[in-house]
Amino acid sequence: MEQSKLTVWQFFVLTLSFLIGTSFFFLPGGLIAAAKQDAWMVPLWGGAAGILISFLWFYLAGQYPGLTIVQICTAAAGKGFGGLLALMYVAYFTQLASFITRNLSDFMKQTLMPLTPLTVFHAMFLLIIAYAVIKGIETIARSTELLFPIVTMTFIFVFIFALSEWNWDRFQGMFRMDVWKTVKDTRSIFGFPFMEALIFLMLFPYVQARRKTTFILAITVATILLSATTFFTIGVLGVSRASHDAYPMFVIVQEIHVGLFFEHLESTVALILLAAIFIKLSIAYYCAVAGLCQLFQITSRSWLALAFILLISGLALGYDNMVENIEFSKKHDFEYSLFFSFIIPVLLLLITWMRRRKKEKKEEPCST
Repeated sequence: MEQSKLTVWQFFVLTLSFLIGTSFFFLPGGLIAAAKQDAWMVPLWGGAAGILISFLWFYLAGQYPGLTIVQICTAAAGKGFGGLLALMYVAYFTQLASFITRNLSDFMKQTLMPLTPLTVFHAMFLLIIAYAVIKGIETIARSTELLFPIVTMTFIFVFIFALSEWNWDRFQGMFRMDVWKTVKDTRSIFGFPFMEALIFLMLFPYVQARRKTTFILAITVATILLSATTFFTIGVLGVSRASHDAYPMFVIVQEIHVGLFFEHLESTVALILLAAIFIKLSIAYYCAVAGLCQLFQITSRSWLALAFILLISGLALGYDNMVENIEFSKKHDFEYSLFFSFIIPVLLLLITWMRRRKKEKKEEPCST
């Protein structure tokens, strides 16, 4: 494992950027379609569940200080079964990186460059990210520190100038949802983005102080921001428009007009907002490569990082279109993420507990 250190601020920015990176683009429309005027409440219980499950991850990491989730698998369950679990986590991180890559390329193709092949977008972004991965997690963290204020100011700019379209009448009919049906229809939010945060078990060893507090604070802030963004989208676009747009935030940007000077800002703003997606993809890409290096004890990750460009780009082409991607996320993302974020960690804790009990019994003195 590389000898790197992350400051509290870097860890906070990485976690927050990962959670909101693609969520601002893809979540509001689907949530509004399912929960109508009450959609802004959905991220609140999703974030609460994310905080609760994070205590399971903290406890697991506390049993194996200084180890990543890949190393914990082999330490807890041995090289055979534990190695298989570790390889599954590497596959999960790789698949997550491919999801993000496809989301990014679909966004670019649908909104900015409709005639450009998807593979061109894949190559452009993955080459840069592979270079960052080769340089290490500190390079990614410093890049995130640079991009985070730009992304934040962009969102503030959008919110301020889009308030002219705000209409409180669009919230009529609030607090009428069927809670159980809404939870069932929007269960994917538990997986995306909150359960995906399990990936930070790969970065915990690099954080030297206030790891738990910073991680929970980042989830809390992300939850509030996602809820506020959904609330804002309803107030500006309304339920009908927002639920039928794949990228409601981009639609809001398109309609910003301030005099004759500030107009047609969607291309410039969209490129800046892509920085948030870029950060999330960098983290997933890095964890996939680092996990494979740790599993097979590979000292240099340079060629492996470059080879992953072809793998991730190929996996990102696994969907025929954007609708198929959205449908898979809506129907299966919760169960898919639950397996890696809850079931396997619980299994590792059970194995750890049984092995320690067995060891304690062997060490007990024989009664005479």
